[in-house]
Amino acid sequence: MSKTYYDILEISLDSSGAEIKRAYRKLSIKYHPDKNPDKNSKEKFQEIKEAYETLKDPDLKEKYDKSILPKTKRKKIKKGSDLKIIINVTQEDLILERRKRIMTQRKGLCTQCNGTGSFLKKTKKCKFCNGTGLQGLALVMGNRKNCKHCGGSGNLPEGSFCSVCNGSGLYKETIYHEIILNPMSDYYILKGLGNFCYCGKAGDLIVGLNIIKNSSYEIKGRNISGDIKISPAQAILGDKLNLNVFNRQIKIDIPSGTQNKQIFEIENGGITYK
Repeated sequence: MSKTYYDILEISLDSSGAEIKRAYRKLSIKYHPDKNPDKNSKEKFQEIKEAYETLKDPDLKEKYDKSILPKTKRKKIKKGSDLKIIINVTQEDLILERRKRIMTQRKGLCTQCNGTGSFLKKTKKCKFCNGTGLQGLALVMGNRKNCKHCGGSGNLPEGSFCSVCNGSGLYKETIYHEIILNPMSDYYILKGLGNFCYCGKAGDLIVGLNIIKNSSYEIKGRNISGDIKISPAQAILGDKLNLNVFNRQIKIDIPSGTQNKQIFEIENGGITYK
């Protein structure tokens, strides 16, 4: 059987993100071509890098685990809670597909202990659930509960708690992200930008929109409608108007004898988007 990425990094299947990172640093220094004269060091270094790039990403790691252990029961990677925020945008922002910068706070991984909650930056298997993350026996027609000691992660901080996060592995952080607005979307799901959980991956950030309507125009689907005021002379004699509709110049011909509340339809004058 060929070596797995876990074999290459010399770690176990249940290694935490911090342990994966630590193993990569150690081996990349050992086998770096600039420091290791062995003729196979370059190839070994590339293997180490490839393994780390996959295992450091929770989603890629989960897919890889399924590919190498299709019939083995694996402990499911816990996912943090989703975050939901509402931002204010104007209808003009949407139609012009403007960029919107988002700022919010979430539970991030503690940078002092790399999310382990440990002063030593290490985790150990939870002795109360034997690393399964579950406690007790399955209830009749029900599921087993998460272990109350490790919160379902199957891991606990090794040694003394981290002085910054007090063993939680988490801290409050401010994150920034930019989205491109779309006139046909009223919410956005940003994968992996929600809250982290201990020894798990981040949830999602769900961005809802509070759309501030334009006082001059109304939008229905891709159509834009609005009222324009003209003088009695323009209604009687007719005129040519240039309308600024959400930063677009729309030309409209007012025929002579135009009546009050008369409707004009302009082809291709509504919303266009990529």
